[in-house]
Amino acid sequence: MGPGGQGMGRIKVMHVIRPSQGGIRNHLLTLVGESDQKRYEHMVACPEDMADHFSKRVKTFPLSLGGDISPAGDLAAVKKLITFFRGYRADIVHAHGSKAGLVGRPAALLAGVPAVVMTAHNSIFHQHLPGWKVSLFAASERFLAGYTTRIIAVSEALRRELIDREGVRPERVVTVYNGIVPEVFCARPDREYLERVTGAPAGRKVVGTVARLAPQKGLKYLLGAASRLTARGEDLNFVLVGDGPLRGELEKEVRDLNLSGRVFFTGQRMDVHRLMPCFDIFVLPSVSEGLPLTILEAMASGRPVISTRVGGIPEVIEDGVSGLLVNPGDAEGLARAIGFFAGDEEISRRMGGQARDRVIKNFSARKMAGDTDTIYYRLASGSKNI
Repeated sequence: MGPGGQGMGRIKVMHVIRPSQGGIRNHLLTLVGESDQKRYEHMVACPEDMADHFSKRVKTFPLSLGGDISPAGDLAAVKKLITFFRGYRADIVHAHGSKAGLVGRPAALLAGVPAVVMTAHNSIFHQHLPGWKVSLFAASERFLAGYTTRIIAVSEALRRELIDREGVRPERVVTVYNGIVPEVFCARPDREYLERVTGAPAGRKVVGTVARLAPQKGLKYLLGAASRLTARGEDLNFVLVGDGPLRGELEKEVRDLNLSGRVFFTGQRMDVHRLMPCFDIFVLPSVSEGLPLTILEAMASGRPVISTRVGGIPEVIEDGVSGLLVNPGDAEGLARAIGFFAGDEEISRRMGGQARDRVIKNFSARKMAGDTDTIYYRLASGSKNI
């Protein structure tokens, strides 16, 4: 009988994660928090500055791992992971994201770990990376997929891409949708708190987003929409929660578009669950996605949501029912959708309610963790039918 079977101890799952300030980190925090603790013992190998986020829930191991490819640094990470995996006799290694998979899967193979899982959170083809880096990641993925017991895609669109563009065998890839704890985002709006945190003046409706300030999030198109709406006389504030490499460029764009006093940057925040319910409208204008947690969080808050037809987003938002979808890169389309919600509170409330109900029913953390636990159990038991 495999690990974790009758008479055995808990199944040991060692997670590997690259540096992350948002989605991947929050996904893993939720996964280990909602998993069946009586059946699974979770451990996390992560950069030291992330350890505090996980250490209250699980055992952590320091791993020096950057986001970019570094032959010397990545080889050192592989060697260290081999030691971790062997020392703690991991039953399953679960790597989160391409970079973690690049080091975690070879280490698991060399350490003799019985089962290897990799979660693909985003497309490698739409991340504004140099062509050589995309080609390297794609070649690595095709090779390493042969040594991966199961690959989890966070949306069906991403699953199809892994099969069609990376050549992964269909039977190796399963879809497990991201999930959140909806109750966390059901707080009553506290507009005074929002105004205190953001500096945005009272008396205007607030269009908010929560995102890493990076190219794939398409935030320049949100600023383009803000410029159009302001020119048309719409009295709105725009709040951007998050940080990232484009912050300076986006702040300059705000000045160039004469949007100072309309657009407010908060930087990275740990109180998104308090800010989200204060937005009148939530917008995520991404040009590339897997399945963003922030959309689920906004929907759980009952916010009317506007996003783009990329990745798994159309699998979450039913256009015209639980939110509005526009084409990626369409600032004018975003402006029209924002203006539509800003001008009709009844429809905004109705779609926000539909959005909340949809997340509770289909995208809960409990369901995500339960589906993942099932994969763990079947792999540890030696079952090929997942």
